[in-house]
Amino acid sequence: MDDVGGASPDHYGGGGGGGSIRLVCDNCGAAEEYNPDDAEDGFFSCRQCSAVHTSTQATAADPDDFHVTGAMSFHRVSQANKTPKSRTPAPYPTPYPTRQPPAATDFEEPRDFVTGAEAWGEPEELGARVRWRYVQGLQVILQQQLEVLVKRYRVGALVCGLAGTIWVRWVATSKVFDEIWAWKVLAEDEAAQRLKCSASGGEQKPQEVKCEWGDEALPRKDRRRVEFIFLRSLRMMLPVYSTLSVCFLACHIAREAILPTDIYRWAMEGKLPYMAAFTEVDKLLGSSVKHCPLSARQLFRPVRVIGTWQLEAAAGSIAQRIGLQLPSVNFYAIAQRYLNELSLPIERILPHACRIYEWALPAELWLSSNPLRVPTRVCVMAILIVALRVQYNINGQGIWEEICETGRNADGSDPDANLPPSKRPEGGTSEEFGTRELLCTLASAYDKIDVAHDYSKDLHSYLKYCKDIVFPGIACSVEEDHLVEIFQDMYKGREDGNPKARMEERRTTNGVMNKRCRDGTSVGARSFCASSSEMQRIKSEMEDHGFCYLPPRKWLRSNGYLHYRRKTITGSLVCIGHADYYVLIRSFAKLAEVDVRVLHTSVLKLERRLAWIEERIGRSLDALQNPPIS
Repeated sequence: MDDVGGASPDHYGGGGGGGSIRLVCDNCGAAEEYNPDDAEDGFFSCRQCSAVHTSTQATAADPDDFHVTGAMSFHRVSQANKTPKSRTPAPYPTPYPTRQPPAATDFEEPRDFVTGAEAWGEPEELGARVRWRYVQGLQVILQQQLEVLVKRYRVGALVCGLAGTIWVRWVATSKVFDEIWAWKVLAEDEAAQRLKCSASGGEQKPQEVKCEWGDEALPRKDRRRVEFIFLRSLRMMLPVYSTLSVCFLACHIAREAILPTDIYRWAMEGKLPYMAAFTEVDKLLGSSVKHCPLSARQLFRPVRVIGTWQLEAAAGSIAQRIGLQLPSVNFYAIAQRYLNELSLPIERILPHACRIYEWALPAELWLSSNPLRVPTRVCVMAILIVALRVQYNINGQGIWEEICETGRNADGSDPDANLPPSKRPEGGTSEEFGTRELLCTLASAYDKIDVAHDYSKDLHSYLKYCKDIVFPGIACSVEEDHLVEIFQDMYKGREDGNPKARMEERRTTNGVMNKRCRDGTSVGARSFCASSSEMQRIKSEMEDHGFCYLPPRKWLRSNGYLHYRRKTITGSLVCIGHADYYVLIRSFAKLAEVDVRVLHTSVLKLERRLAWIEERIGRSLDALQNPPIS
């Protein structure tokens, strides 16, 4: 007997009238009642763990979906099916994305009868669908990143064309679209499973993935395993973070002053689409149910944000694999940016630094695929430090000690009042006064440099960051949302009740941070005033960072450039330096977001190269002046 728009037979309902079906999940044991309209692709999914009830299938469709004339009767049937359609549940109980209706058809085709759905049982067809969806999704994420770089961070539009060319060549070089890719991946996995079983010494045979499947459909447990085998291979050949590497590589070729630290910070804070970019893939490409059994979260959710060193090495590896001849970094633009952020005189320092760059041309200014090599920005910093030391004569003259001694004697008054007549601004040389001003400016800039992320400023920013970036697309229950609102109101009430603590917290978390010394003296954001304990604090900071403090030189044998060395003390390698040199190098290290010892090692390497060049030049001049007598 036909029942127009009727419900499923009651013998499946288990006492749940009104056409409902009561099913017990084989995975978690939860019992729920379902309406026939709850079926997705003809199957019912558990509301607790998203597992598919493989023993029950609902077929047929609503009569309103078919725009036909005449009398038709429909019967909704629930039947057992041992070979379900290929639909992979999402790993989290999130609602399915909305499907965009096709523009050229008059009615929407039921998902039970989607063309090619039964072809998912073939491993080659399954791999092709997963591969195509993965590559398309990565390309969409890359396009979003380039759009943000151009519109928000004022990067030249040239990077879009460069990134597109690099991406196409990178995909072609990865050989992910080879015809035998699917069979090769399955064969390698099978060989790895056999090797793992033989290494363990057990007699139990591993799970085998047969490569001789014919027209018969894949078993469900094997199909799920094959899906993730393909996904693992794709993530190794084309990692998700390769989109960030392509963006940085395009900026490097376009001579933009964009650093790996910028890409990392923007991606970490969610300003550059990366961590939560998978939420936009289905909106731009359509639902993945028709095209790929894996969800966008499973395909494009990054496990972590790649570090700055690895990001630069990945960009160098991509350039090496696709055969790009890269230029060196844009030294002028990057050095000008660093000097501007440290509030140093660009007109005086930058021309001298450019001459050192053109003279030395160290190999560290070119991208490398070695993740253990020092980043290029560290070499730029080393050239700037050498230029500053030459121009301002920062060679252990005891200038920082004099500044601290002057601040202690002045006790809050004019720092130049107790200076000797030869070192006062009106009586001393401009070079000496410029060195004092330089060190005070660097000490003030060190306090202003903010390396914390924006989401760590307060609790509201952090909670919003977690909701939008860390855990996007996860819906909370009504009780959980209500509990979150209660805690936010409690925090807001405590913050409003203590405005002094709130202002102190904001003062210590923003970029213009005031520092308090051990005696309570405040170091402001714009000016620096040395206190009596400033010298002791510098000494302890040098010890914490692996430096050994050297007192000022009393007897100056020469007024030339001083080369530092590293010394082995109690079995460990210790860096030795004066206080003025450490004040100079720590500001640059904090701005470049590297350890002080790494920057110091790069400075020593650059000095050795410059000394070698000078020695070669001297030998050449001697050879020209004293030609050999034949």
